[in-house]
Amino acid sequence: MYDEDLIISIIKNSNEAIIAVDLEGKVLLWNKSAEKLFGYNEKEVLGNFIPLVKNKNSFELETILTKTKEGKVLNFRTQKQDRDGNEFDLIFHTTPIYRDDAIIGVSIIIQQSELLKKVVYLPLTIEQTQKEPKRTFSVIRDLILLTIGTDKKTINQISSESGINWRTVEKHLTFMMGKKLVAEIFSSEYVRIFELTQNGRSLVEQVRKERYRGYKKP
Repeated sequence: MYDEDLIISIIKNSNEAIIAVDLEGKVLLWNKSAEKLFGYNEKEVLGNFIPLVKNKNSFELETILTKTKEGKVLNFRTQKQDRDGNEFDLIFHTTPIYRDDAIIGVSIIIQQSELLKKVVYLPLTIEQTQKEPKRTFSVIRDLILLTIGTDKKTINQISSESGINWRTVEKHLTFMMGKKLVAEIFSSEYVRIFELTQNGRSLVEQVRKERYRGYKKP
């Protein structure tokens, strides 16, 4: 059974900005990294319309909410301004929030990374997914395991640190759970968190010795 206080702490103190809004665009969740990135604190945004949406990108929010209501996830590049008007290139990963079987909102994990060159602006082709170099199954598996290491990490943290498409990371994690190499220690509307099992840690040690000598975790 997971430690609820630990999970809440991980979400609130994640290095990634994590926010969530309801189907009207009002803020449900706004973590510390979102505060740091955009300059708005949690108290002033909770329950209010998301402050990142200006006239020029209202279409973007409408598109996100429309796709969310259809149960779809999105992965796209965008630009946003902080409270002082500074503009950032960002990647948004959106996931529908469910209560029982009903969709009540959308969670958004926000990244600034080198992956910006591999994705597109939402107004152009929101459905387009990023492409990555061909790598063998075992190489991707090993890199994911090495990236997790001794930590507890979200799918998007693993993707950001390893440079592997988050959809690919998710598929491999599902496979590795079946092989008892990783365990999903928490799953909510906002985030999924994984850690290595004893089998996974043993394989990591083997990989480091045999194939990745000198590897240093990003």
